[in-house]
This record gives sequence, structure tokens and C-alpha cells, in this order.
Amino acid sequence: MIIKSACLTGVRKIEVRKRDLLLSDDQVLVKTHAAGICGSDKNLYNGIIPPSGGLNTEMNTSFSYPYFFGHEAGGTVVEVGKNVRNYKPGDKVMAFAWVETYSDYFKAREEELEPVPHGLSMDLASLGEPIGCAVFSGLSSKVQLGDSVAVIGMGFAGQVIAQVAKKKGAHQVIGVDVVEGKLKLATSLGLDHAVNSSETDPLSAILDLTQGQGADVVVEVAGTGEAVQLCNDAVKHNGTLVFYSWITQNINLNISRWHNNSPTVVNTGLVHHGIMQRHIWVPQAIRPVLLDQIKIEPLITHSYPLDKIDQAMETANNDPDAVKVMIRP
Repeated sequence: MIIKSACLTGVRKIEVRKRDLLLSDDQVLVKTHAAGICGSDKNLYNGIIPPSGGLNTEMNTSFSYPYFFGHEAGGTVVEVGKNVRNYKPGDKVMAFAWVETYSDYFKAREEELEPVPHGLSMDLASLGEPIGCAVFSGLSSKVQLGDSVAVIGMGFAGQVIAQVAKKKGAHQVIGVDVVEGKLKLATSLGLDHAVNSSETDPLSAILDLTQGQGADVVVEVAGTGEAVQLCNDAVKHNGTLVFYSWITQNINLNISRWHNNSPTVVNTGLVHHGIMQRHIWVPQAIRPVLLDQIKIEPLITHSYPLDKIDQAMETANNDPDAVKVMIRP
């Protein structure tokens, strides 16, 4: 069949192309309901490519132009290959792999999909992967009742993790970002303290709010070397430093505190813990959203049709108030 897909043709150059899609015996064909733009997609758009070029990473194919991409999406199964056993036409599914979801239809292997939990809207199902990953990170971050938690970076994942930390019983959640609009949004969703690091030294602010001890848990969600160093400096003696971002370039990091102050370092990347663990955790991570304990709809700040993918990427890339930009084929 002929489908329409967004294609990167150069740095910050993107267009929609028609192309053939052939379904193998082991694949599922999905009609896309919507797809989300992720920070890693923005990196590719800006020409920031993993040193491996995509090999030995979560990307299914090595990077070269022209490049079809996208991995956050939900939709309806319309056809299955003869070897497929777990899905049938009409099933609602969420993509959990780099399966070129900026398309009106996409194909995926069974293990690259998750079923949509009963009662979850298709808009939220289309964000099943980032929701699942962010909630899992919050649940796995070792936050305990009474803790002080600092979340560095208030994009989509940071907003979700901050909510989860508060629901887990954190005494105070401190959010750090350079964008005032994102901090105001997070405050409306329960953030206790908003620190604009373009105006205030974030380390001093965190130390002031924790009586000089540092946060019990710090979560890196900004994706920069500076953010990792801030987490490293802001974590309490014997506290927990949580990694979330996919940082593809080398960074410099002073880790002398790891020897002197014994922080626990946790990697909470759900999609990197293995497919079987992902199958177990996704329903548990989605459950607080289904129960309306975690608010997602306010984080969807922009929507565009597939034919305006160029405008969508520009918004995601340049609008400081953009949290989650959606593509609707």
C-alpha cells in the first residue's frame, strides 16, 4: 500500500513523502491515531546523531538521509501477518519502538507494541510510550514519604515525574527549568517550588530549600551535561541520583562525591530494561493515569496534521512553552 510519512532530508529539513509499505508475515499494520514528538526526535531534527549512528541503540536502523522516523504513537490494527498471534484487526495498540510513526500507517513486530488498556483514550494511548516511561521513572526513583525531590527539566517527562513524586508522598518537589511557562504549568499540577535557573542559581535554591543538605532524590530530565552535574551536586549524602534523559554526546562530570557521599545512581529507562519487563510494567505505569491521579491532557500543548510536520517540528524545537506536540494524520 502507499502511505504518507515524514522524512528528514537534512538538518532541520523535513517533508512528507509517499512511499510503499510492505507487511511481512511477522508484522502488524496499524492506522495511526496520533504521534508525539520526543526530545530524541528533536535531536535528530537538529542533526544531533548518536555516535554509533543508530547502531547498538534503540533506533532500529542506522541514521542516514533520507530518514523516516517517529516512535511515540497509538492506533488501530488493520492487518496482521500470518505469523502474528497476539493481535488482530480492530485491536488498539501503542508503539514502543522506533517504527516510523510519523505516518498515516505504520508497521511493527508484535514485541514492538503494547495493547491499549481498557478505558484509556486514544490521545493518551498515542503517548503510551512517553507516559509509561515517565511514570515508571517516578515509580522506580526510590522516592519515600517525606522526601525532598528535585526534578531538573520540566518538559513532558519532568512534569509527569514531578506529579508521581508528589503522589508517592514527597514532602516537597522542586522543579528546575529555564522556561517560566513550564514552571507555571508544573505548579498548577502540584509542584511545590519552581526554580527558574535563568534567574536563580538552582544549586543554591535546592540547598536553601533542604536546609543545606541537598535533595533526597534528584532526577535528571533536561538532557545536558550541566543538568547531570547539577544533579550530582544537589543530591543529599546517601541520596539517590536518577538518570532519565538519553544523552548521546560525551559529557564531563565531576563524580568525586560518588566516593565521598555514596549516592545511589539509578537508571530508570523502562524501554531499556528488556521487553518482558516492559510488558509487566506498562499496565502498572498506565494505571495512575487511568485513575486520573496523574494529569496528562494539560501537557499536550500543540497539535498539527501530518502535512504540517515542518511546522510541528519548528514548534517543538523553538517554542519554549511547547511541552508535548502531537501529530494527527
